[in-house]
Amino acid sequence: MVNIINAGQLGGGFRHFSGLLPANLGSGDPFHASVRPFHVAAANAAAIFRGDILTWADSTHGTQGAGDLPFNLGPPSASVVIGNGGGTLLGNASMAPNAARWAPGDTTAVIAGVCVGFGPITLYMAKNGFQFLPALTEGWVWVETDPDVEMYATVPTVPGTAFSLLLGGGVDVKANAGQANTRFGGSGLSIDPATFANTATLPLRAISSGEQIGDDPTSAGFVGKFVFNRTRHYRGSAGLIAD
Repeated sequence: MVNIINAGQLGGGFRHFSGLLPANLGSGDPFHASVRPFHVAAANAAAIFRGDILTWADSTHGTQGAGDLPFNLGPPSASVVIGNGGGTLLGNASMAPNAARWAPGDTTAVIAGVCVGFGPITLYMAKNGFQFLPALTEGWVWVETDPDVEMYATVPTVPGTAFSLLLGGGVDVKANAGQANTRFGGSGLSIDPATFANTATLPLRAISSGEQIGDDPTSAGFVGKFVFNRTRHYRGSAGLIAD
């Protein structure tokens, strides 16, 4: 059977690598998403796209600290990477914690959630038409922080063990930087089939097939449904952020 949802498969064209796509909350309640703003420091080394896993920046992941929301910032200056952004200087300081992009294979970062958008957007981003946050650019991202959010993701090749026997186990992602979509801002992440294991440090847990018409978990490019591993999530049982 051909996976019609996979753009990379013969006969496909409806689906390509697009990172983690939130589908529903584990509670079954579709009306109360836990979306929070996070700040990305100017020293951020990796571009960020919708569908990327983001971690809470600490002393060894990204740039530790926080940033005020843009409407409290002052006029732009040569030292501010947001350039033509600037803010209003209105309101009280509202510090958003720094976030960094998840690196596959990481075993210590604390997961913040999945990136679902960008903002509060700066004038700099608006003027340049950014649909993603480039590397070495200060910005703010919206992150779905619910530790029980269920998400779809593409599995590019069939795992060595039948997917039905892997449900409930852990897995990591592949970066696939070349698949990231700079025009529309979609992530290039996919599931890494080689990492399925019952390992406590893996970031995700497989819970079902994609439940989509045309999806075949025995054919390359199928879609699975995944949740965060609570032992890695800051709203789960992960440890406190390092000083």
